[in-house]
Amino acid sequence: MSISLKSIVGRFKMEELFVSLHCFKICFNDSKIDRKELTERINELAKKTSNEGMFVCRQYLSIKHNADLILFNMAESFDILLSFKEELMKLFGNVLNETYSYLSIYEHPNASYMKEDSRLKYIVAYPVKKDPKWYLLEEKEQNRITKEHVNLAVNDPNNENIRSYTTYSFAIDDYEFLVIYEVESLAKWMKVARNLRKAEARNWITVESPVFVGKKAVNV
Repeated sequence: MSISLKSIVGRFKMEELFVSLHCFKICFNDSKIDRKELTERINELAKKTSNEGMFVCRQYLSIKHNADLILFNMAESFDILLSFKEELMKLFGNVLNETYSYLSIYEHPNASYMKEDSRLKYIVAYPVKKDPKWYLLEEKEQNRITKEHVNLAVNDPNNENIRSYTTYSFAIDDYEFLVIYEVESLAKWMKVARNLRKAEARNWITVESPVFVGKKAVNV
């Protein structure tokens, strides 16, 4: 779903956005709808939902065993996410079998991130959990370790056209973060991620799976 940046900025007054990730297996069977029509009709539903408030829905096709279709949604309220999900399942519950979902909050979001970028064809998303000892470190130490991690990413020669979202899910989903990347090249992203394995911050990561990867659906 494409929305102009001007219209977003004009309505962009919130300090956080609610984010949801939904993964589906598609089962057309006797359904008269095909993949192209499904994509178009989900776009139509997203546009209708945006009348309720700020809402963005991006669709991705996947080859993962448990995800043919990935929806990455952002909204100004949980109620809008819920409204979209209820209508989605009402319309396509016989075609879409949800295999995974995640809820998180994107604090102090960057309005420019709401704008579609045709270069960023792929999504990579996964939840993250840290060792409880991380939260017992002094803030100065946390900042030092985080800064090193960020600098490794920023200075990586393959870090080009990578848009990152760190969203928070403390006590609203199973893990503490949902990290989402929109990227131009999966190969370059993989090299950046491999280089980040050198970061000291890795010592406190206990979970970063499952990983979902998809390519932006046609007509989005």
